[in-house]
Amino acid sequence: MPKYFGTDGVRGIAGKFISATLAFRIGRFIGQYPNGHKNRILIARDTRISGKLLANSVGTGAVASGSDVYDIGVSTTPSVSYLVRKHHFDFGVMISASHNPFYDNGIKVFNSNGEKLESSIEELIEEYIDSKEDYLPMMDYEHIGQYPDDAEQLINEYISYLVSKASPLVAKLKVLVDCSNGSASKIAPKLLDELGCTVTIVNASPDGININKDCGSTHVENLSKIASEGNYDIAFAFDGDADRCLAMSNEGKVVDGDAIMYLCAKSMRAHRELNDDTVVITVMSNLGLKKAFEAEGIKIHETTVGDKYVQADMKANNLSLGGEQSGHIIFLEDMNTGDGLLTMIKVMNILVREKKSIQELVKPLVIYPQCLKNVKVKDKNAILKDEGFNKRIKELEDSLNGYGRILVRASGTEPLIRIMCEAKSEKECEEICNTLVEYVNKIQG
Repeated sequence: MPKYFGTDGVRGIAGKFISATLAFRIGRFIGQYPNGHKNRILIARDTRISGKLLANSVGTGAVASGSDVYDIGVSTTPSVSYLVRKHHFDFGVMISASHNPFYDNGIKVFNSNGEKLESSIEELIEEYIDSKEDYLPMMDYEHIGQYPDDAEQLINEYISYLVSKASPLVAKLKVLVDCSNGSASKIAPKLLDELGCTVTIVNASPDGININKDCGSTHVENLSKIASEGNYDIAFAFDGDADRCLAMSNEGKVVDGDAIMYLCAKSMRAHRELNDDTVVITVMSNLGLKKAFEAEGIKIHETTVGDKYVQADMKANNLSLGGEQSGHIIFLEDMNTGDGLLTMIKVMNILVREKKSIQELVKPLVIYPQCLKNVKVKDKNAILKDEGFNKRIKELEDSLNGYGRILVRASGTEPLIRIMCEAKSEKECEEICNTLVEYVNKIQG
C-alpha cells in the first residue's frame, strides 16, 4: 500500500507531512528519471501560503539533478496537464490540495502525456524518499539545471486554447463566477474577458489562507443567494485548483457533476459527438443519473472514485465524456484531465446552442435524495474489513428494497470513511447514514 501517494498525488498538512524535504526529494527523483536523464519540468501552484515554498523545493531538487524547471507560478491543475502535453515536457508538477483547507497542501505529478503519474514510478519515488542516504548524484556547476525566465507566458497559451473551444455566442451570457480564492482567481477573469461575457466574479482575492474558505464548489451557499438575486443566465463555482466545476441556475439551484454530465451527454449525442453513446461515471454518481441515461439510451461505464480511474477507462475505450458527481468532468478529446474552466465553456456552449436555461435542460433528471457523512478514523482498512460493520450495511441496504443503495469507501486523500446513502426520502437517507456513523464510532471506542 502506498505510504505517500494517494489517488491524487501526495497530500497532507503543509510543513508536517508535506515538508520541504519531501518536496525536494520528489524533485530530485523526477529531475533525473530515468537513469540520469536531463528533463524539462513544468511547475505550477495554487494560492496557498505554503505553495511557493513547496514549488521552490521541488524545483530546487529537480535543478540539482540537472533538469530545467519552468515555473509558471499560480495556475490551474488542468493548465499543467495541457502545457506538459503540448510542449513535450518530461514531467509536470502541481502544488495543490484541491478542495482542502489552506493548511493542507499536495504535490501532483503528471507524466509527459499530461496524465497522472503511473503507480510504478510513484513506488520508485517512495523508495527514494524513504532511503536513508541521498544516493542520486548532484550535478556540478557545469550540469545543474536552469529556470527559464519567460515560463509564465505559457499560461496565455492555455487561455487561448480554452477560448478556441467557446462559441462566439457565449458573449451574450450574463455569468456569475466563484473562484474559491484559488487558482481560478488568476485565470478565470482573463478568460471571461476574452470571451466577452458580462461577468461578476466573487472570491477572487486570495491571501494565502482563504482558499476554499466558505466559498467555491464545496461551499455554494453564498453563491446561491447571489445567483438568485442577480438575474444571471448561469453561475459557476470552482475548487482551489480549478479542476472541478459546479454550475448553478439563476434560481440559485446547484447543478452538480452528475447533472452536468447529463446535459453534456444529451447534447453531445444529439450532435454525434458522444463516442459509442457511452459516459464513464463513478460509483458515487446518483442512481437517478443511471436511470436517466437508461431512459435516453445512453450507456455507462462505472469506475471506482477518482478522476484518474475515469480517465483511464475513457482512454482504454476511446470514450469522449466522463466524470464525477463532485464536478470533475473530462472531455477527453479536448483535455487529458478534468478542467473546471473547460467545463464552464462546454456548459455555456450548450446554453446558447439549445437556447434554453440550464434548469430546462436538466429538468428530466430526477435525483434520488442522497446523504453523505464523513467519519474521521484511525485505520480506514480495519473499519472497511470489520465483519459486524459490513453485516449492518447489508441489513440496511436490504431494507431499501431496491429503491436506493449504500456506499461506504475510504477517502483517498484524508483519514476518513465516507458513508453515502440514497433512498426515496431524505429522512431515510439521514437515518441510515447516522446509524452507520454511530457504528463506526462505536468500533473505534
